[in-house]
Amino acid sequence: MKKNILVIGQGGREHAIAWKISKSPKVQNVFVCPGNAGTALEKNIENIYIDISDTTSLLDFVEKNNIFMTIIGPEGPLVNGIVNKFTEQGLKIFGPTKEHAILEGSKVFSKEFMKNYDIPTSDYEMFSDKAEAKSYISTKKHPIVIKADGLAAGKGVVVSSSIEESNNAIDKLLSAAHSDFIVIEEFLSGQELSAIYICNYKGCTYEIGLPWTKDYKSRDEYNSGPNTGGMGAVSHPLSYGHKNEIYKLYQDIEKVLVKTINGINDYNKKSKTKYLGFLYIGLMIDSANKIKVLEYNCRMGDPETQNLMLVLENTSIDFLDMILNDPITNIQDLNIANFDQDGQGYCCTIVLAAKGYPEAYEKGFYIDTKDIIENENIKIFHAGTMLDDNKICSTGGRILTVNAYAENKEKAINIAYENIRKIRVFQDKNMSIENNNLVFFREDIGG
Repeated sequence: MKKNILVIGQGGREHAIAWKISKSPKVQNVFVCPGNAGTALEKNIENIYIDISDTTSLLDFVEKNNIFMTIIGPEGPLVNGIVNKFTEQGLKIFGPTKEHAILEGSKVFSKEFMKNYDIPTSDYEMFSDKAEAKSYISTKKHPIVIKADGLAAGKGVVVSSSIEESNNAIDKLLSAAHSDFIVIEEFLSGQELSAIYICNYKGCTYEIGLPWTKDYKSRDEYNSGPNTGGMGAVSHPLSYGHKNEIYKLYQDIEKVLVKTINGINDYNKKSKTKYLGFLYIGLMIDSANKIKVLEYNCRMGDPETQNLMLVLENTSIDFLDMILNDPITNIQDLNIANFDQDGQGYCCTIVLAAKGYPEAYEKGFYIDTKDIIENENIKIFHAGTMLDDNKICSTGGRILTVNAYAENKEKAINIAYENIRKIRVFQDKNMSIENNNLVFFREDIGG
């Protein structure tokens, strides 16, 4: 019997998950709450308009529509305990409980957790007092990293290059609007890497590792400008080294994974629940191939998910099987065991954003993507969009991603940029006043 699936969220990550899940032969219908213009335009996907904080209404929808499983996209509902409430009602849901989601929900907790469980990370101090934080900053070498303790939608991290910038960040982040605590960390340089795992439904006996990706967090080229939710992503980012070096790196990351899963399960042993859901480990790799953990996310990354779903589309792997830990006969298609980046194919993801993002930006302009011909190798995933009389209207800072898959890096990058430049932007609903200056994208993704 085919299954109905509910995906919670409205961004590019949720569009990509819903799109890939909808292709499973085991799936009847995919519902997305609340979704966006992209999910509204997909076959076998339907948007539902329920406030994702209204758990009672969501539970009612799940029961009335015979939903087999709910998949949580964003971090907010996880930290607020949506999994706990679904589980209490005996409903199948994929995501960690709020007790496990504290790994992402609190930067203070995650840093202390890493120290207690011997997980390599940057040196740090935490503060609740602005004067003490500023005094500490005055003695430290810059650049330096300042993080709000709680969730901040990708805007709670500042990489500061001066004492003045650091003081401003402390004033901004250490406030009631953001957090009661901040974490101040040493700045790490090297190669960033996103390692995402599926900790699956059959008892978390083992975890499935997805191909490594890299997220471009800075708004501007050459990793400059303010931090964002992510301006692009690439698959297989480690282009250096020999096969055995990649294998050694894989082993080191696996050790971090095991320590993390065992540690958070040990921390929550009184609850008698195991970590279930996606686990994102953000890493920095230095010139000697030594790793340090930058952060944890208890969900898939955005825009990494868009990149990964297109990579998976070019395999014979059913994403739902991966989540359910059903027999995966073609897991070798990911080529994880061989640690050979050649021949796997390459995906480049570029974010189209509203001019001004992540600060103040305009909304309500219209997007024309009809010149982009989508296929198994080229895909648009929507983020901050809605349909207005069947026209795509912007509603957020990150509007959509253009994703291109090819047999090699150069081709994928070229195809992605060739297609994102085909997008036209209009100030008015009639699409008579074209103004591409309302949007921007980084020009160096994959470089």
